[in-house]
Amino acid sequence: MANKRKFLRHIHYFRGFAIINVMIVHIWNGPTGEGAAYTHAADMIRLLQQVFFHDSTIYFIFVSGFLVEYLSATKNPLGYYGKKIANVIVPYLIMSTLWFLWESSKIPQSTEDLPSLAGTYLSMLTYGKAQIQYWYIPFIAVVFLLSPLILRIPDPAFNRITLAASILPLLGTRTGTEISAFQFIYLLPVYLQGIYAARNHDRVIDLAKKHQPLLAFLALACTIALMYLHGNSISFGPTSLSESIHYIHKSSIMFIVLPFLASLEQKSIKALDLFARYSFAIFFTHITVSMYLVWKILPPETIYSLPLISASSYTLIMGSILYLFIKIFATLFCCIAAKKVLGSTSRFLIGA
Repeated sequence: MANKRKFLRHIHYFRGFAIINVMIVHIWNGPTGEGAAYTHAADMIRLLQQVFFHDSTIYFIFVSGFLVEYLSATKNPLGYYGKKIANVIVPYLIMSTLWFLWESSKIPQSTEDLPSLAGTYLSMLTYGKAQIQYWYIPFIAVVFLLSPLILRIPDPAFNRITLAASILPLLGTRTGTEISAFQFIYLLPVYLQGIYAARNHDRVIDLAKKHQPLLAFLALACTIALMYLHGNSISFGPTSLSESIHYIHKSSIMFIVLPFLASLEQKSIKALDLFARYSFAIFFTHITVSMYLVWKILPPETIYSLPLISASSYTLIMGSILYLFIKIFATLFCCIAAKKVLGSTSRFLIGA
């Protein structure tokens, strides 16, 4: 058991890495202001955000697959479902309901509007529309529901299925934040890869170490391609060339980072540990903290109007990175504070 706990540590750290990437997708905003410097800085931030952090959900999906195998959902399916309901579904329902009530309170309603409101509420829950990142919960809930069945597939058949399925994301069928069959075609294979990696951990890490030069080349080539394609949508029906390249890009980065973190097994990385421990809480709250706390206490104009930061587009970009770090650590602090105040009941509200 000690060895198993030790071998899980870098996956725990990787979950911290994953949530930080997901946060950057949602809360790294360009500077607000007028002039060519502001426009250029905003364009550069949008480019960097989309190239390096779009599709970071791939990291989260992989970790979810890894952990479902590690935690052996097949041994106690009822216990597995119970934990997922308590730690994922209940916070999702509570947070979505609070957001729905907040938005509804802004518009005067009559009793005649109740059926329409009920339909809006159910649709919001079904498709994860309360906040931009909430689409992931209805999606992963379906995956969680299927997981005990997936884990019962015999290894030889599972390995063949995973290998064949890993080609599917190359079709680039991801549909953004819309839940669709194409979304499952794109992301479910990554979940299977996570399960495979948990069952064949040493082999996967050794292969990743062996092929670091190739992975680095793929990551660099994809980075260049995505920069070239930025703003140019090349699609063929439900497939997108950019999404295909993002799959290769994020997979390459993932298998570069995992062996690196595995080499740090004996080290205590407190920052990654905290982000990993509060990953679901951060997922549920990062936009709320960013938009309704940090933006109120420290408005963007306060940062970007400083003479040192507004001097050029490059200093504006550095200012946006500073502001991003403030929002990231403010979210972590709020999650830790909520846990301290609410104790064990906090998991039903924020998932931690």
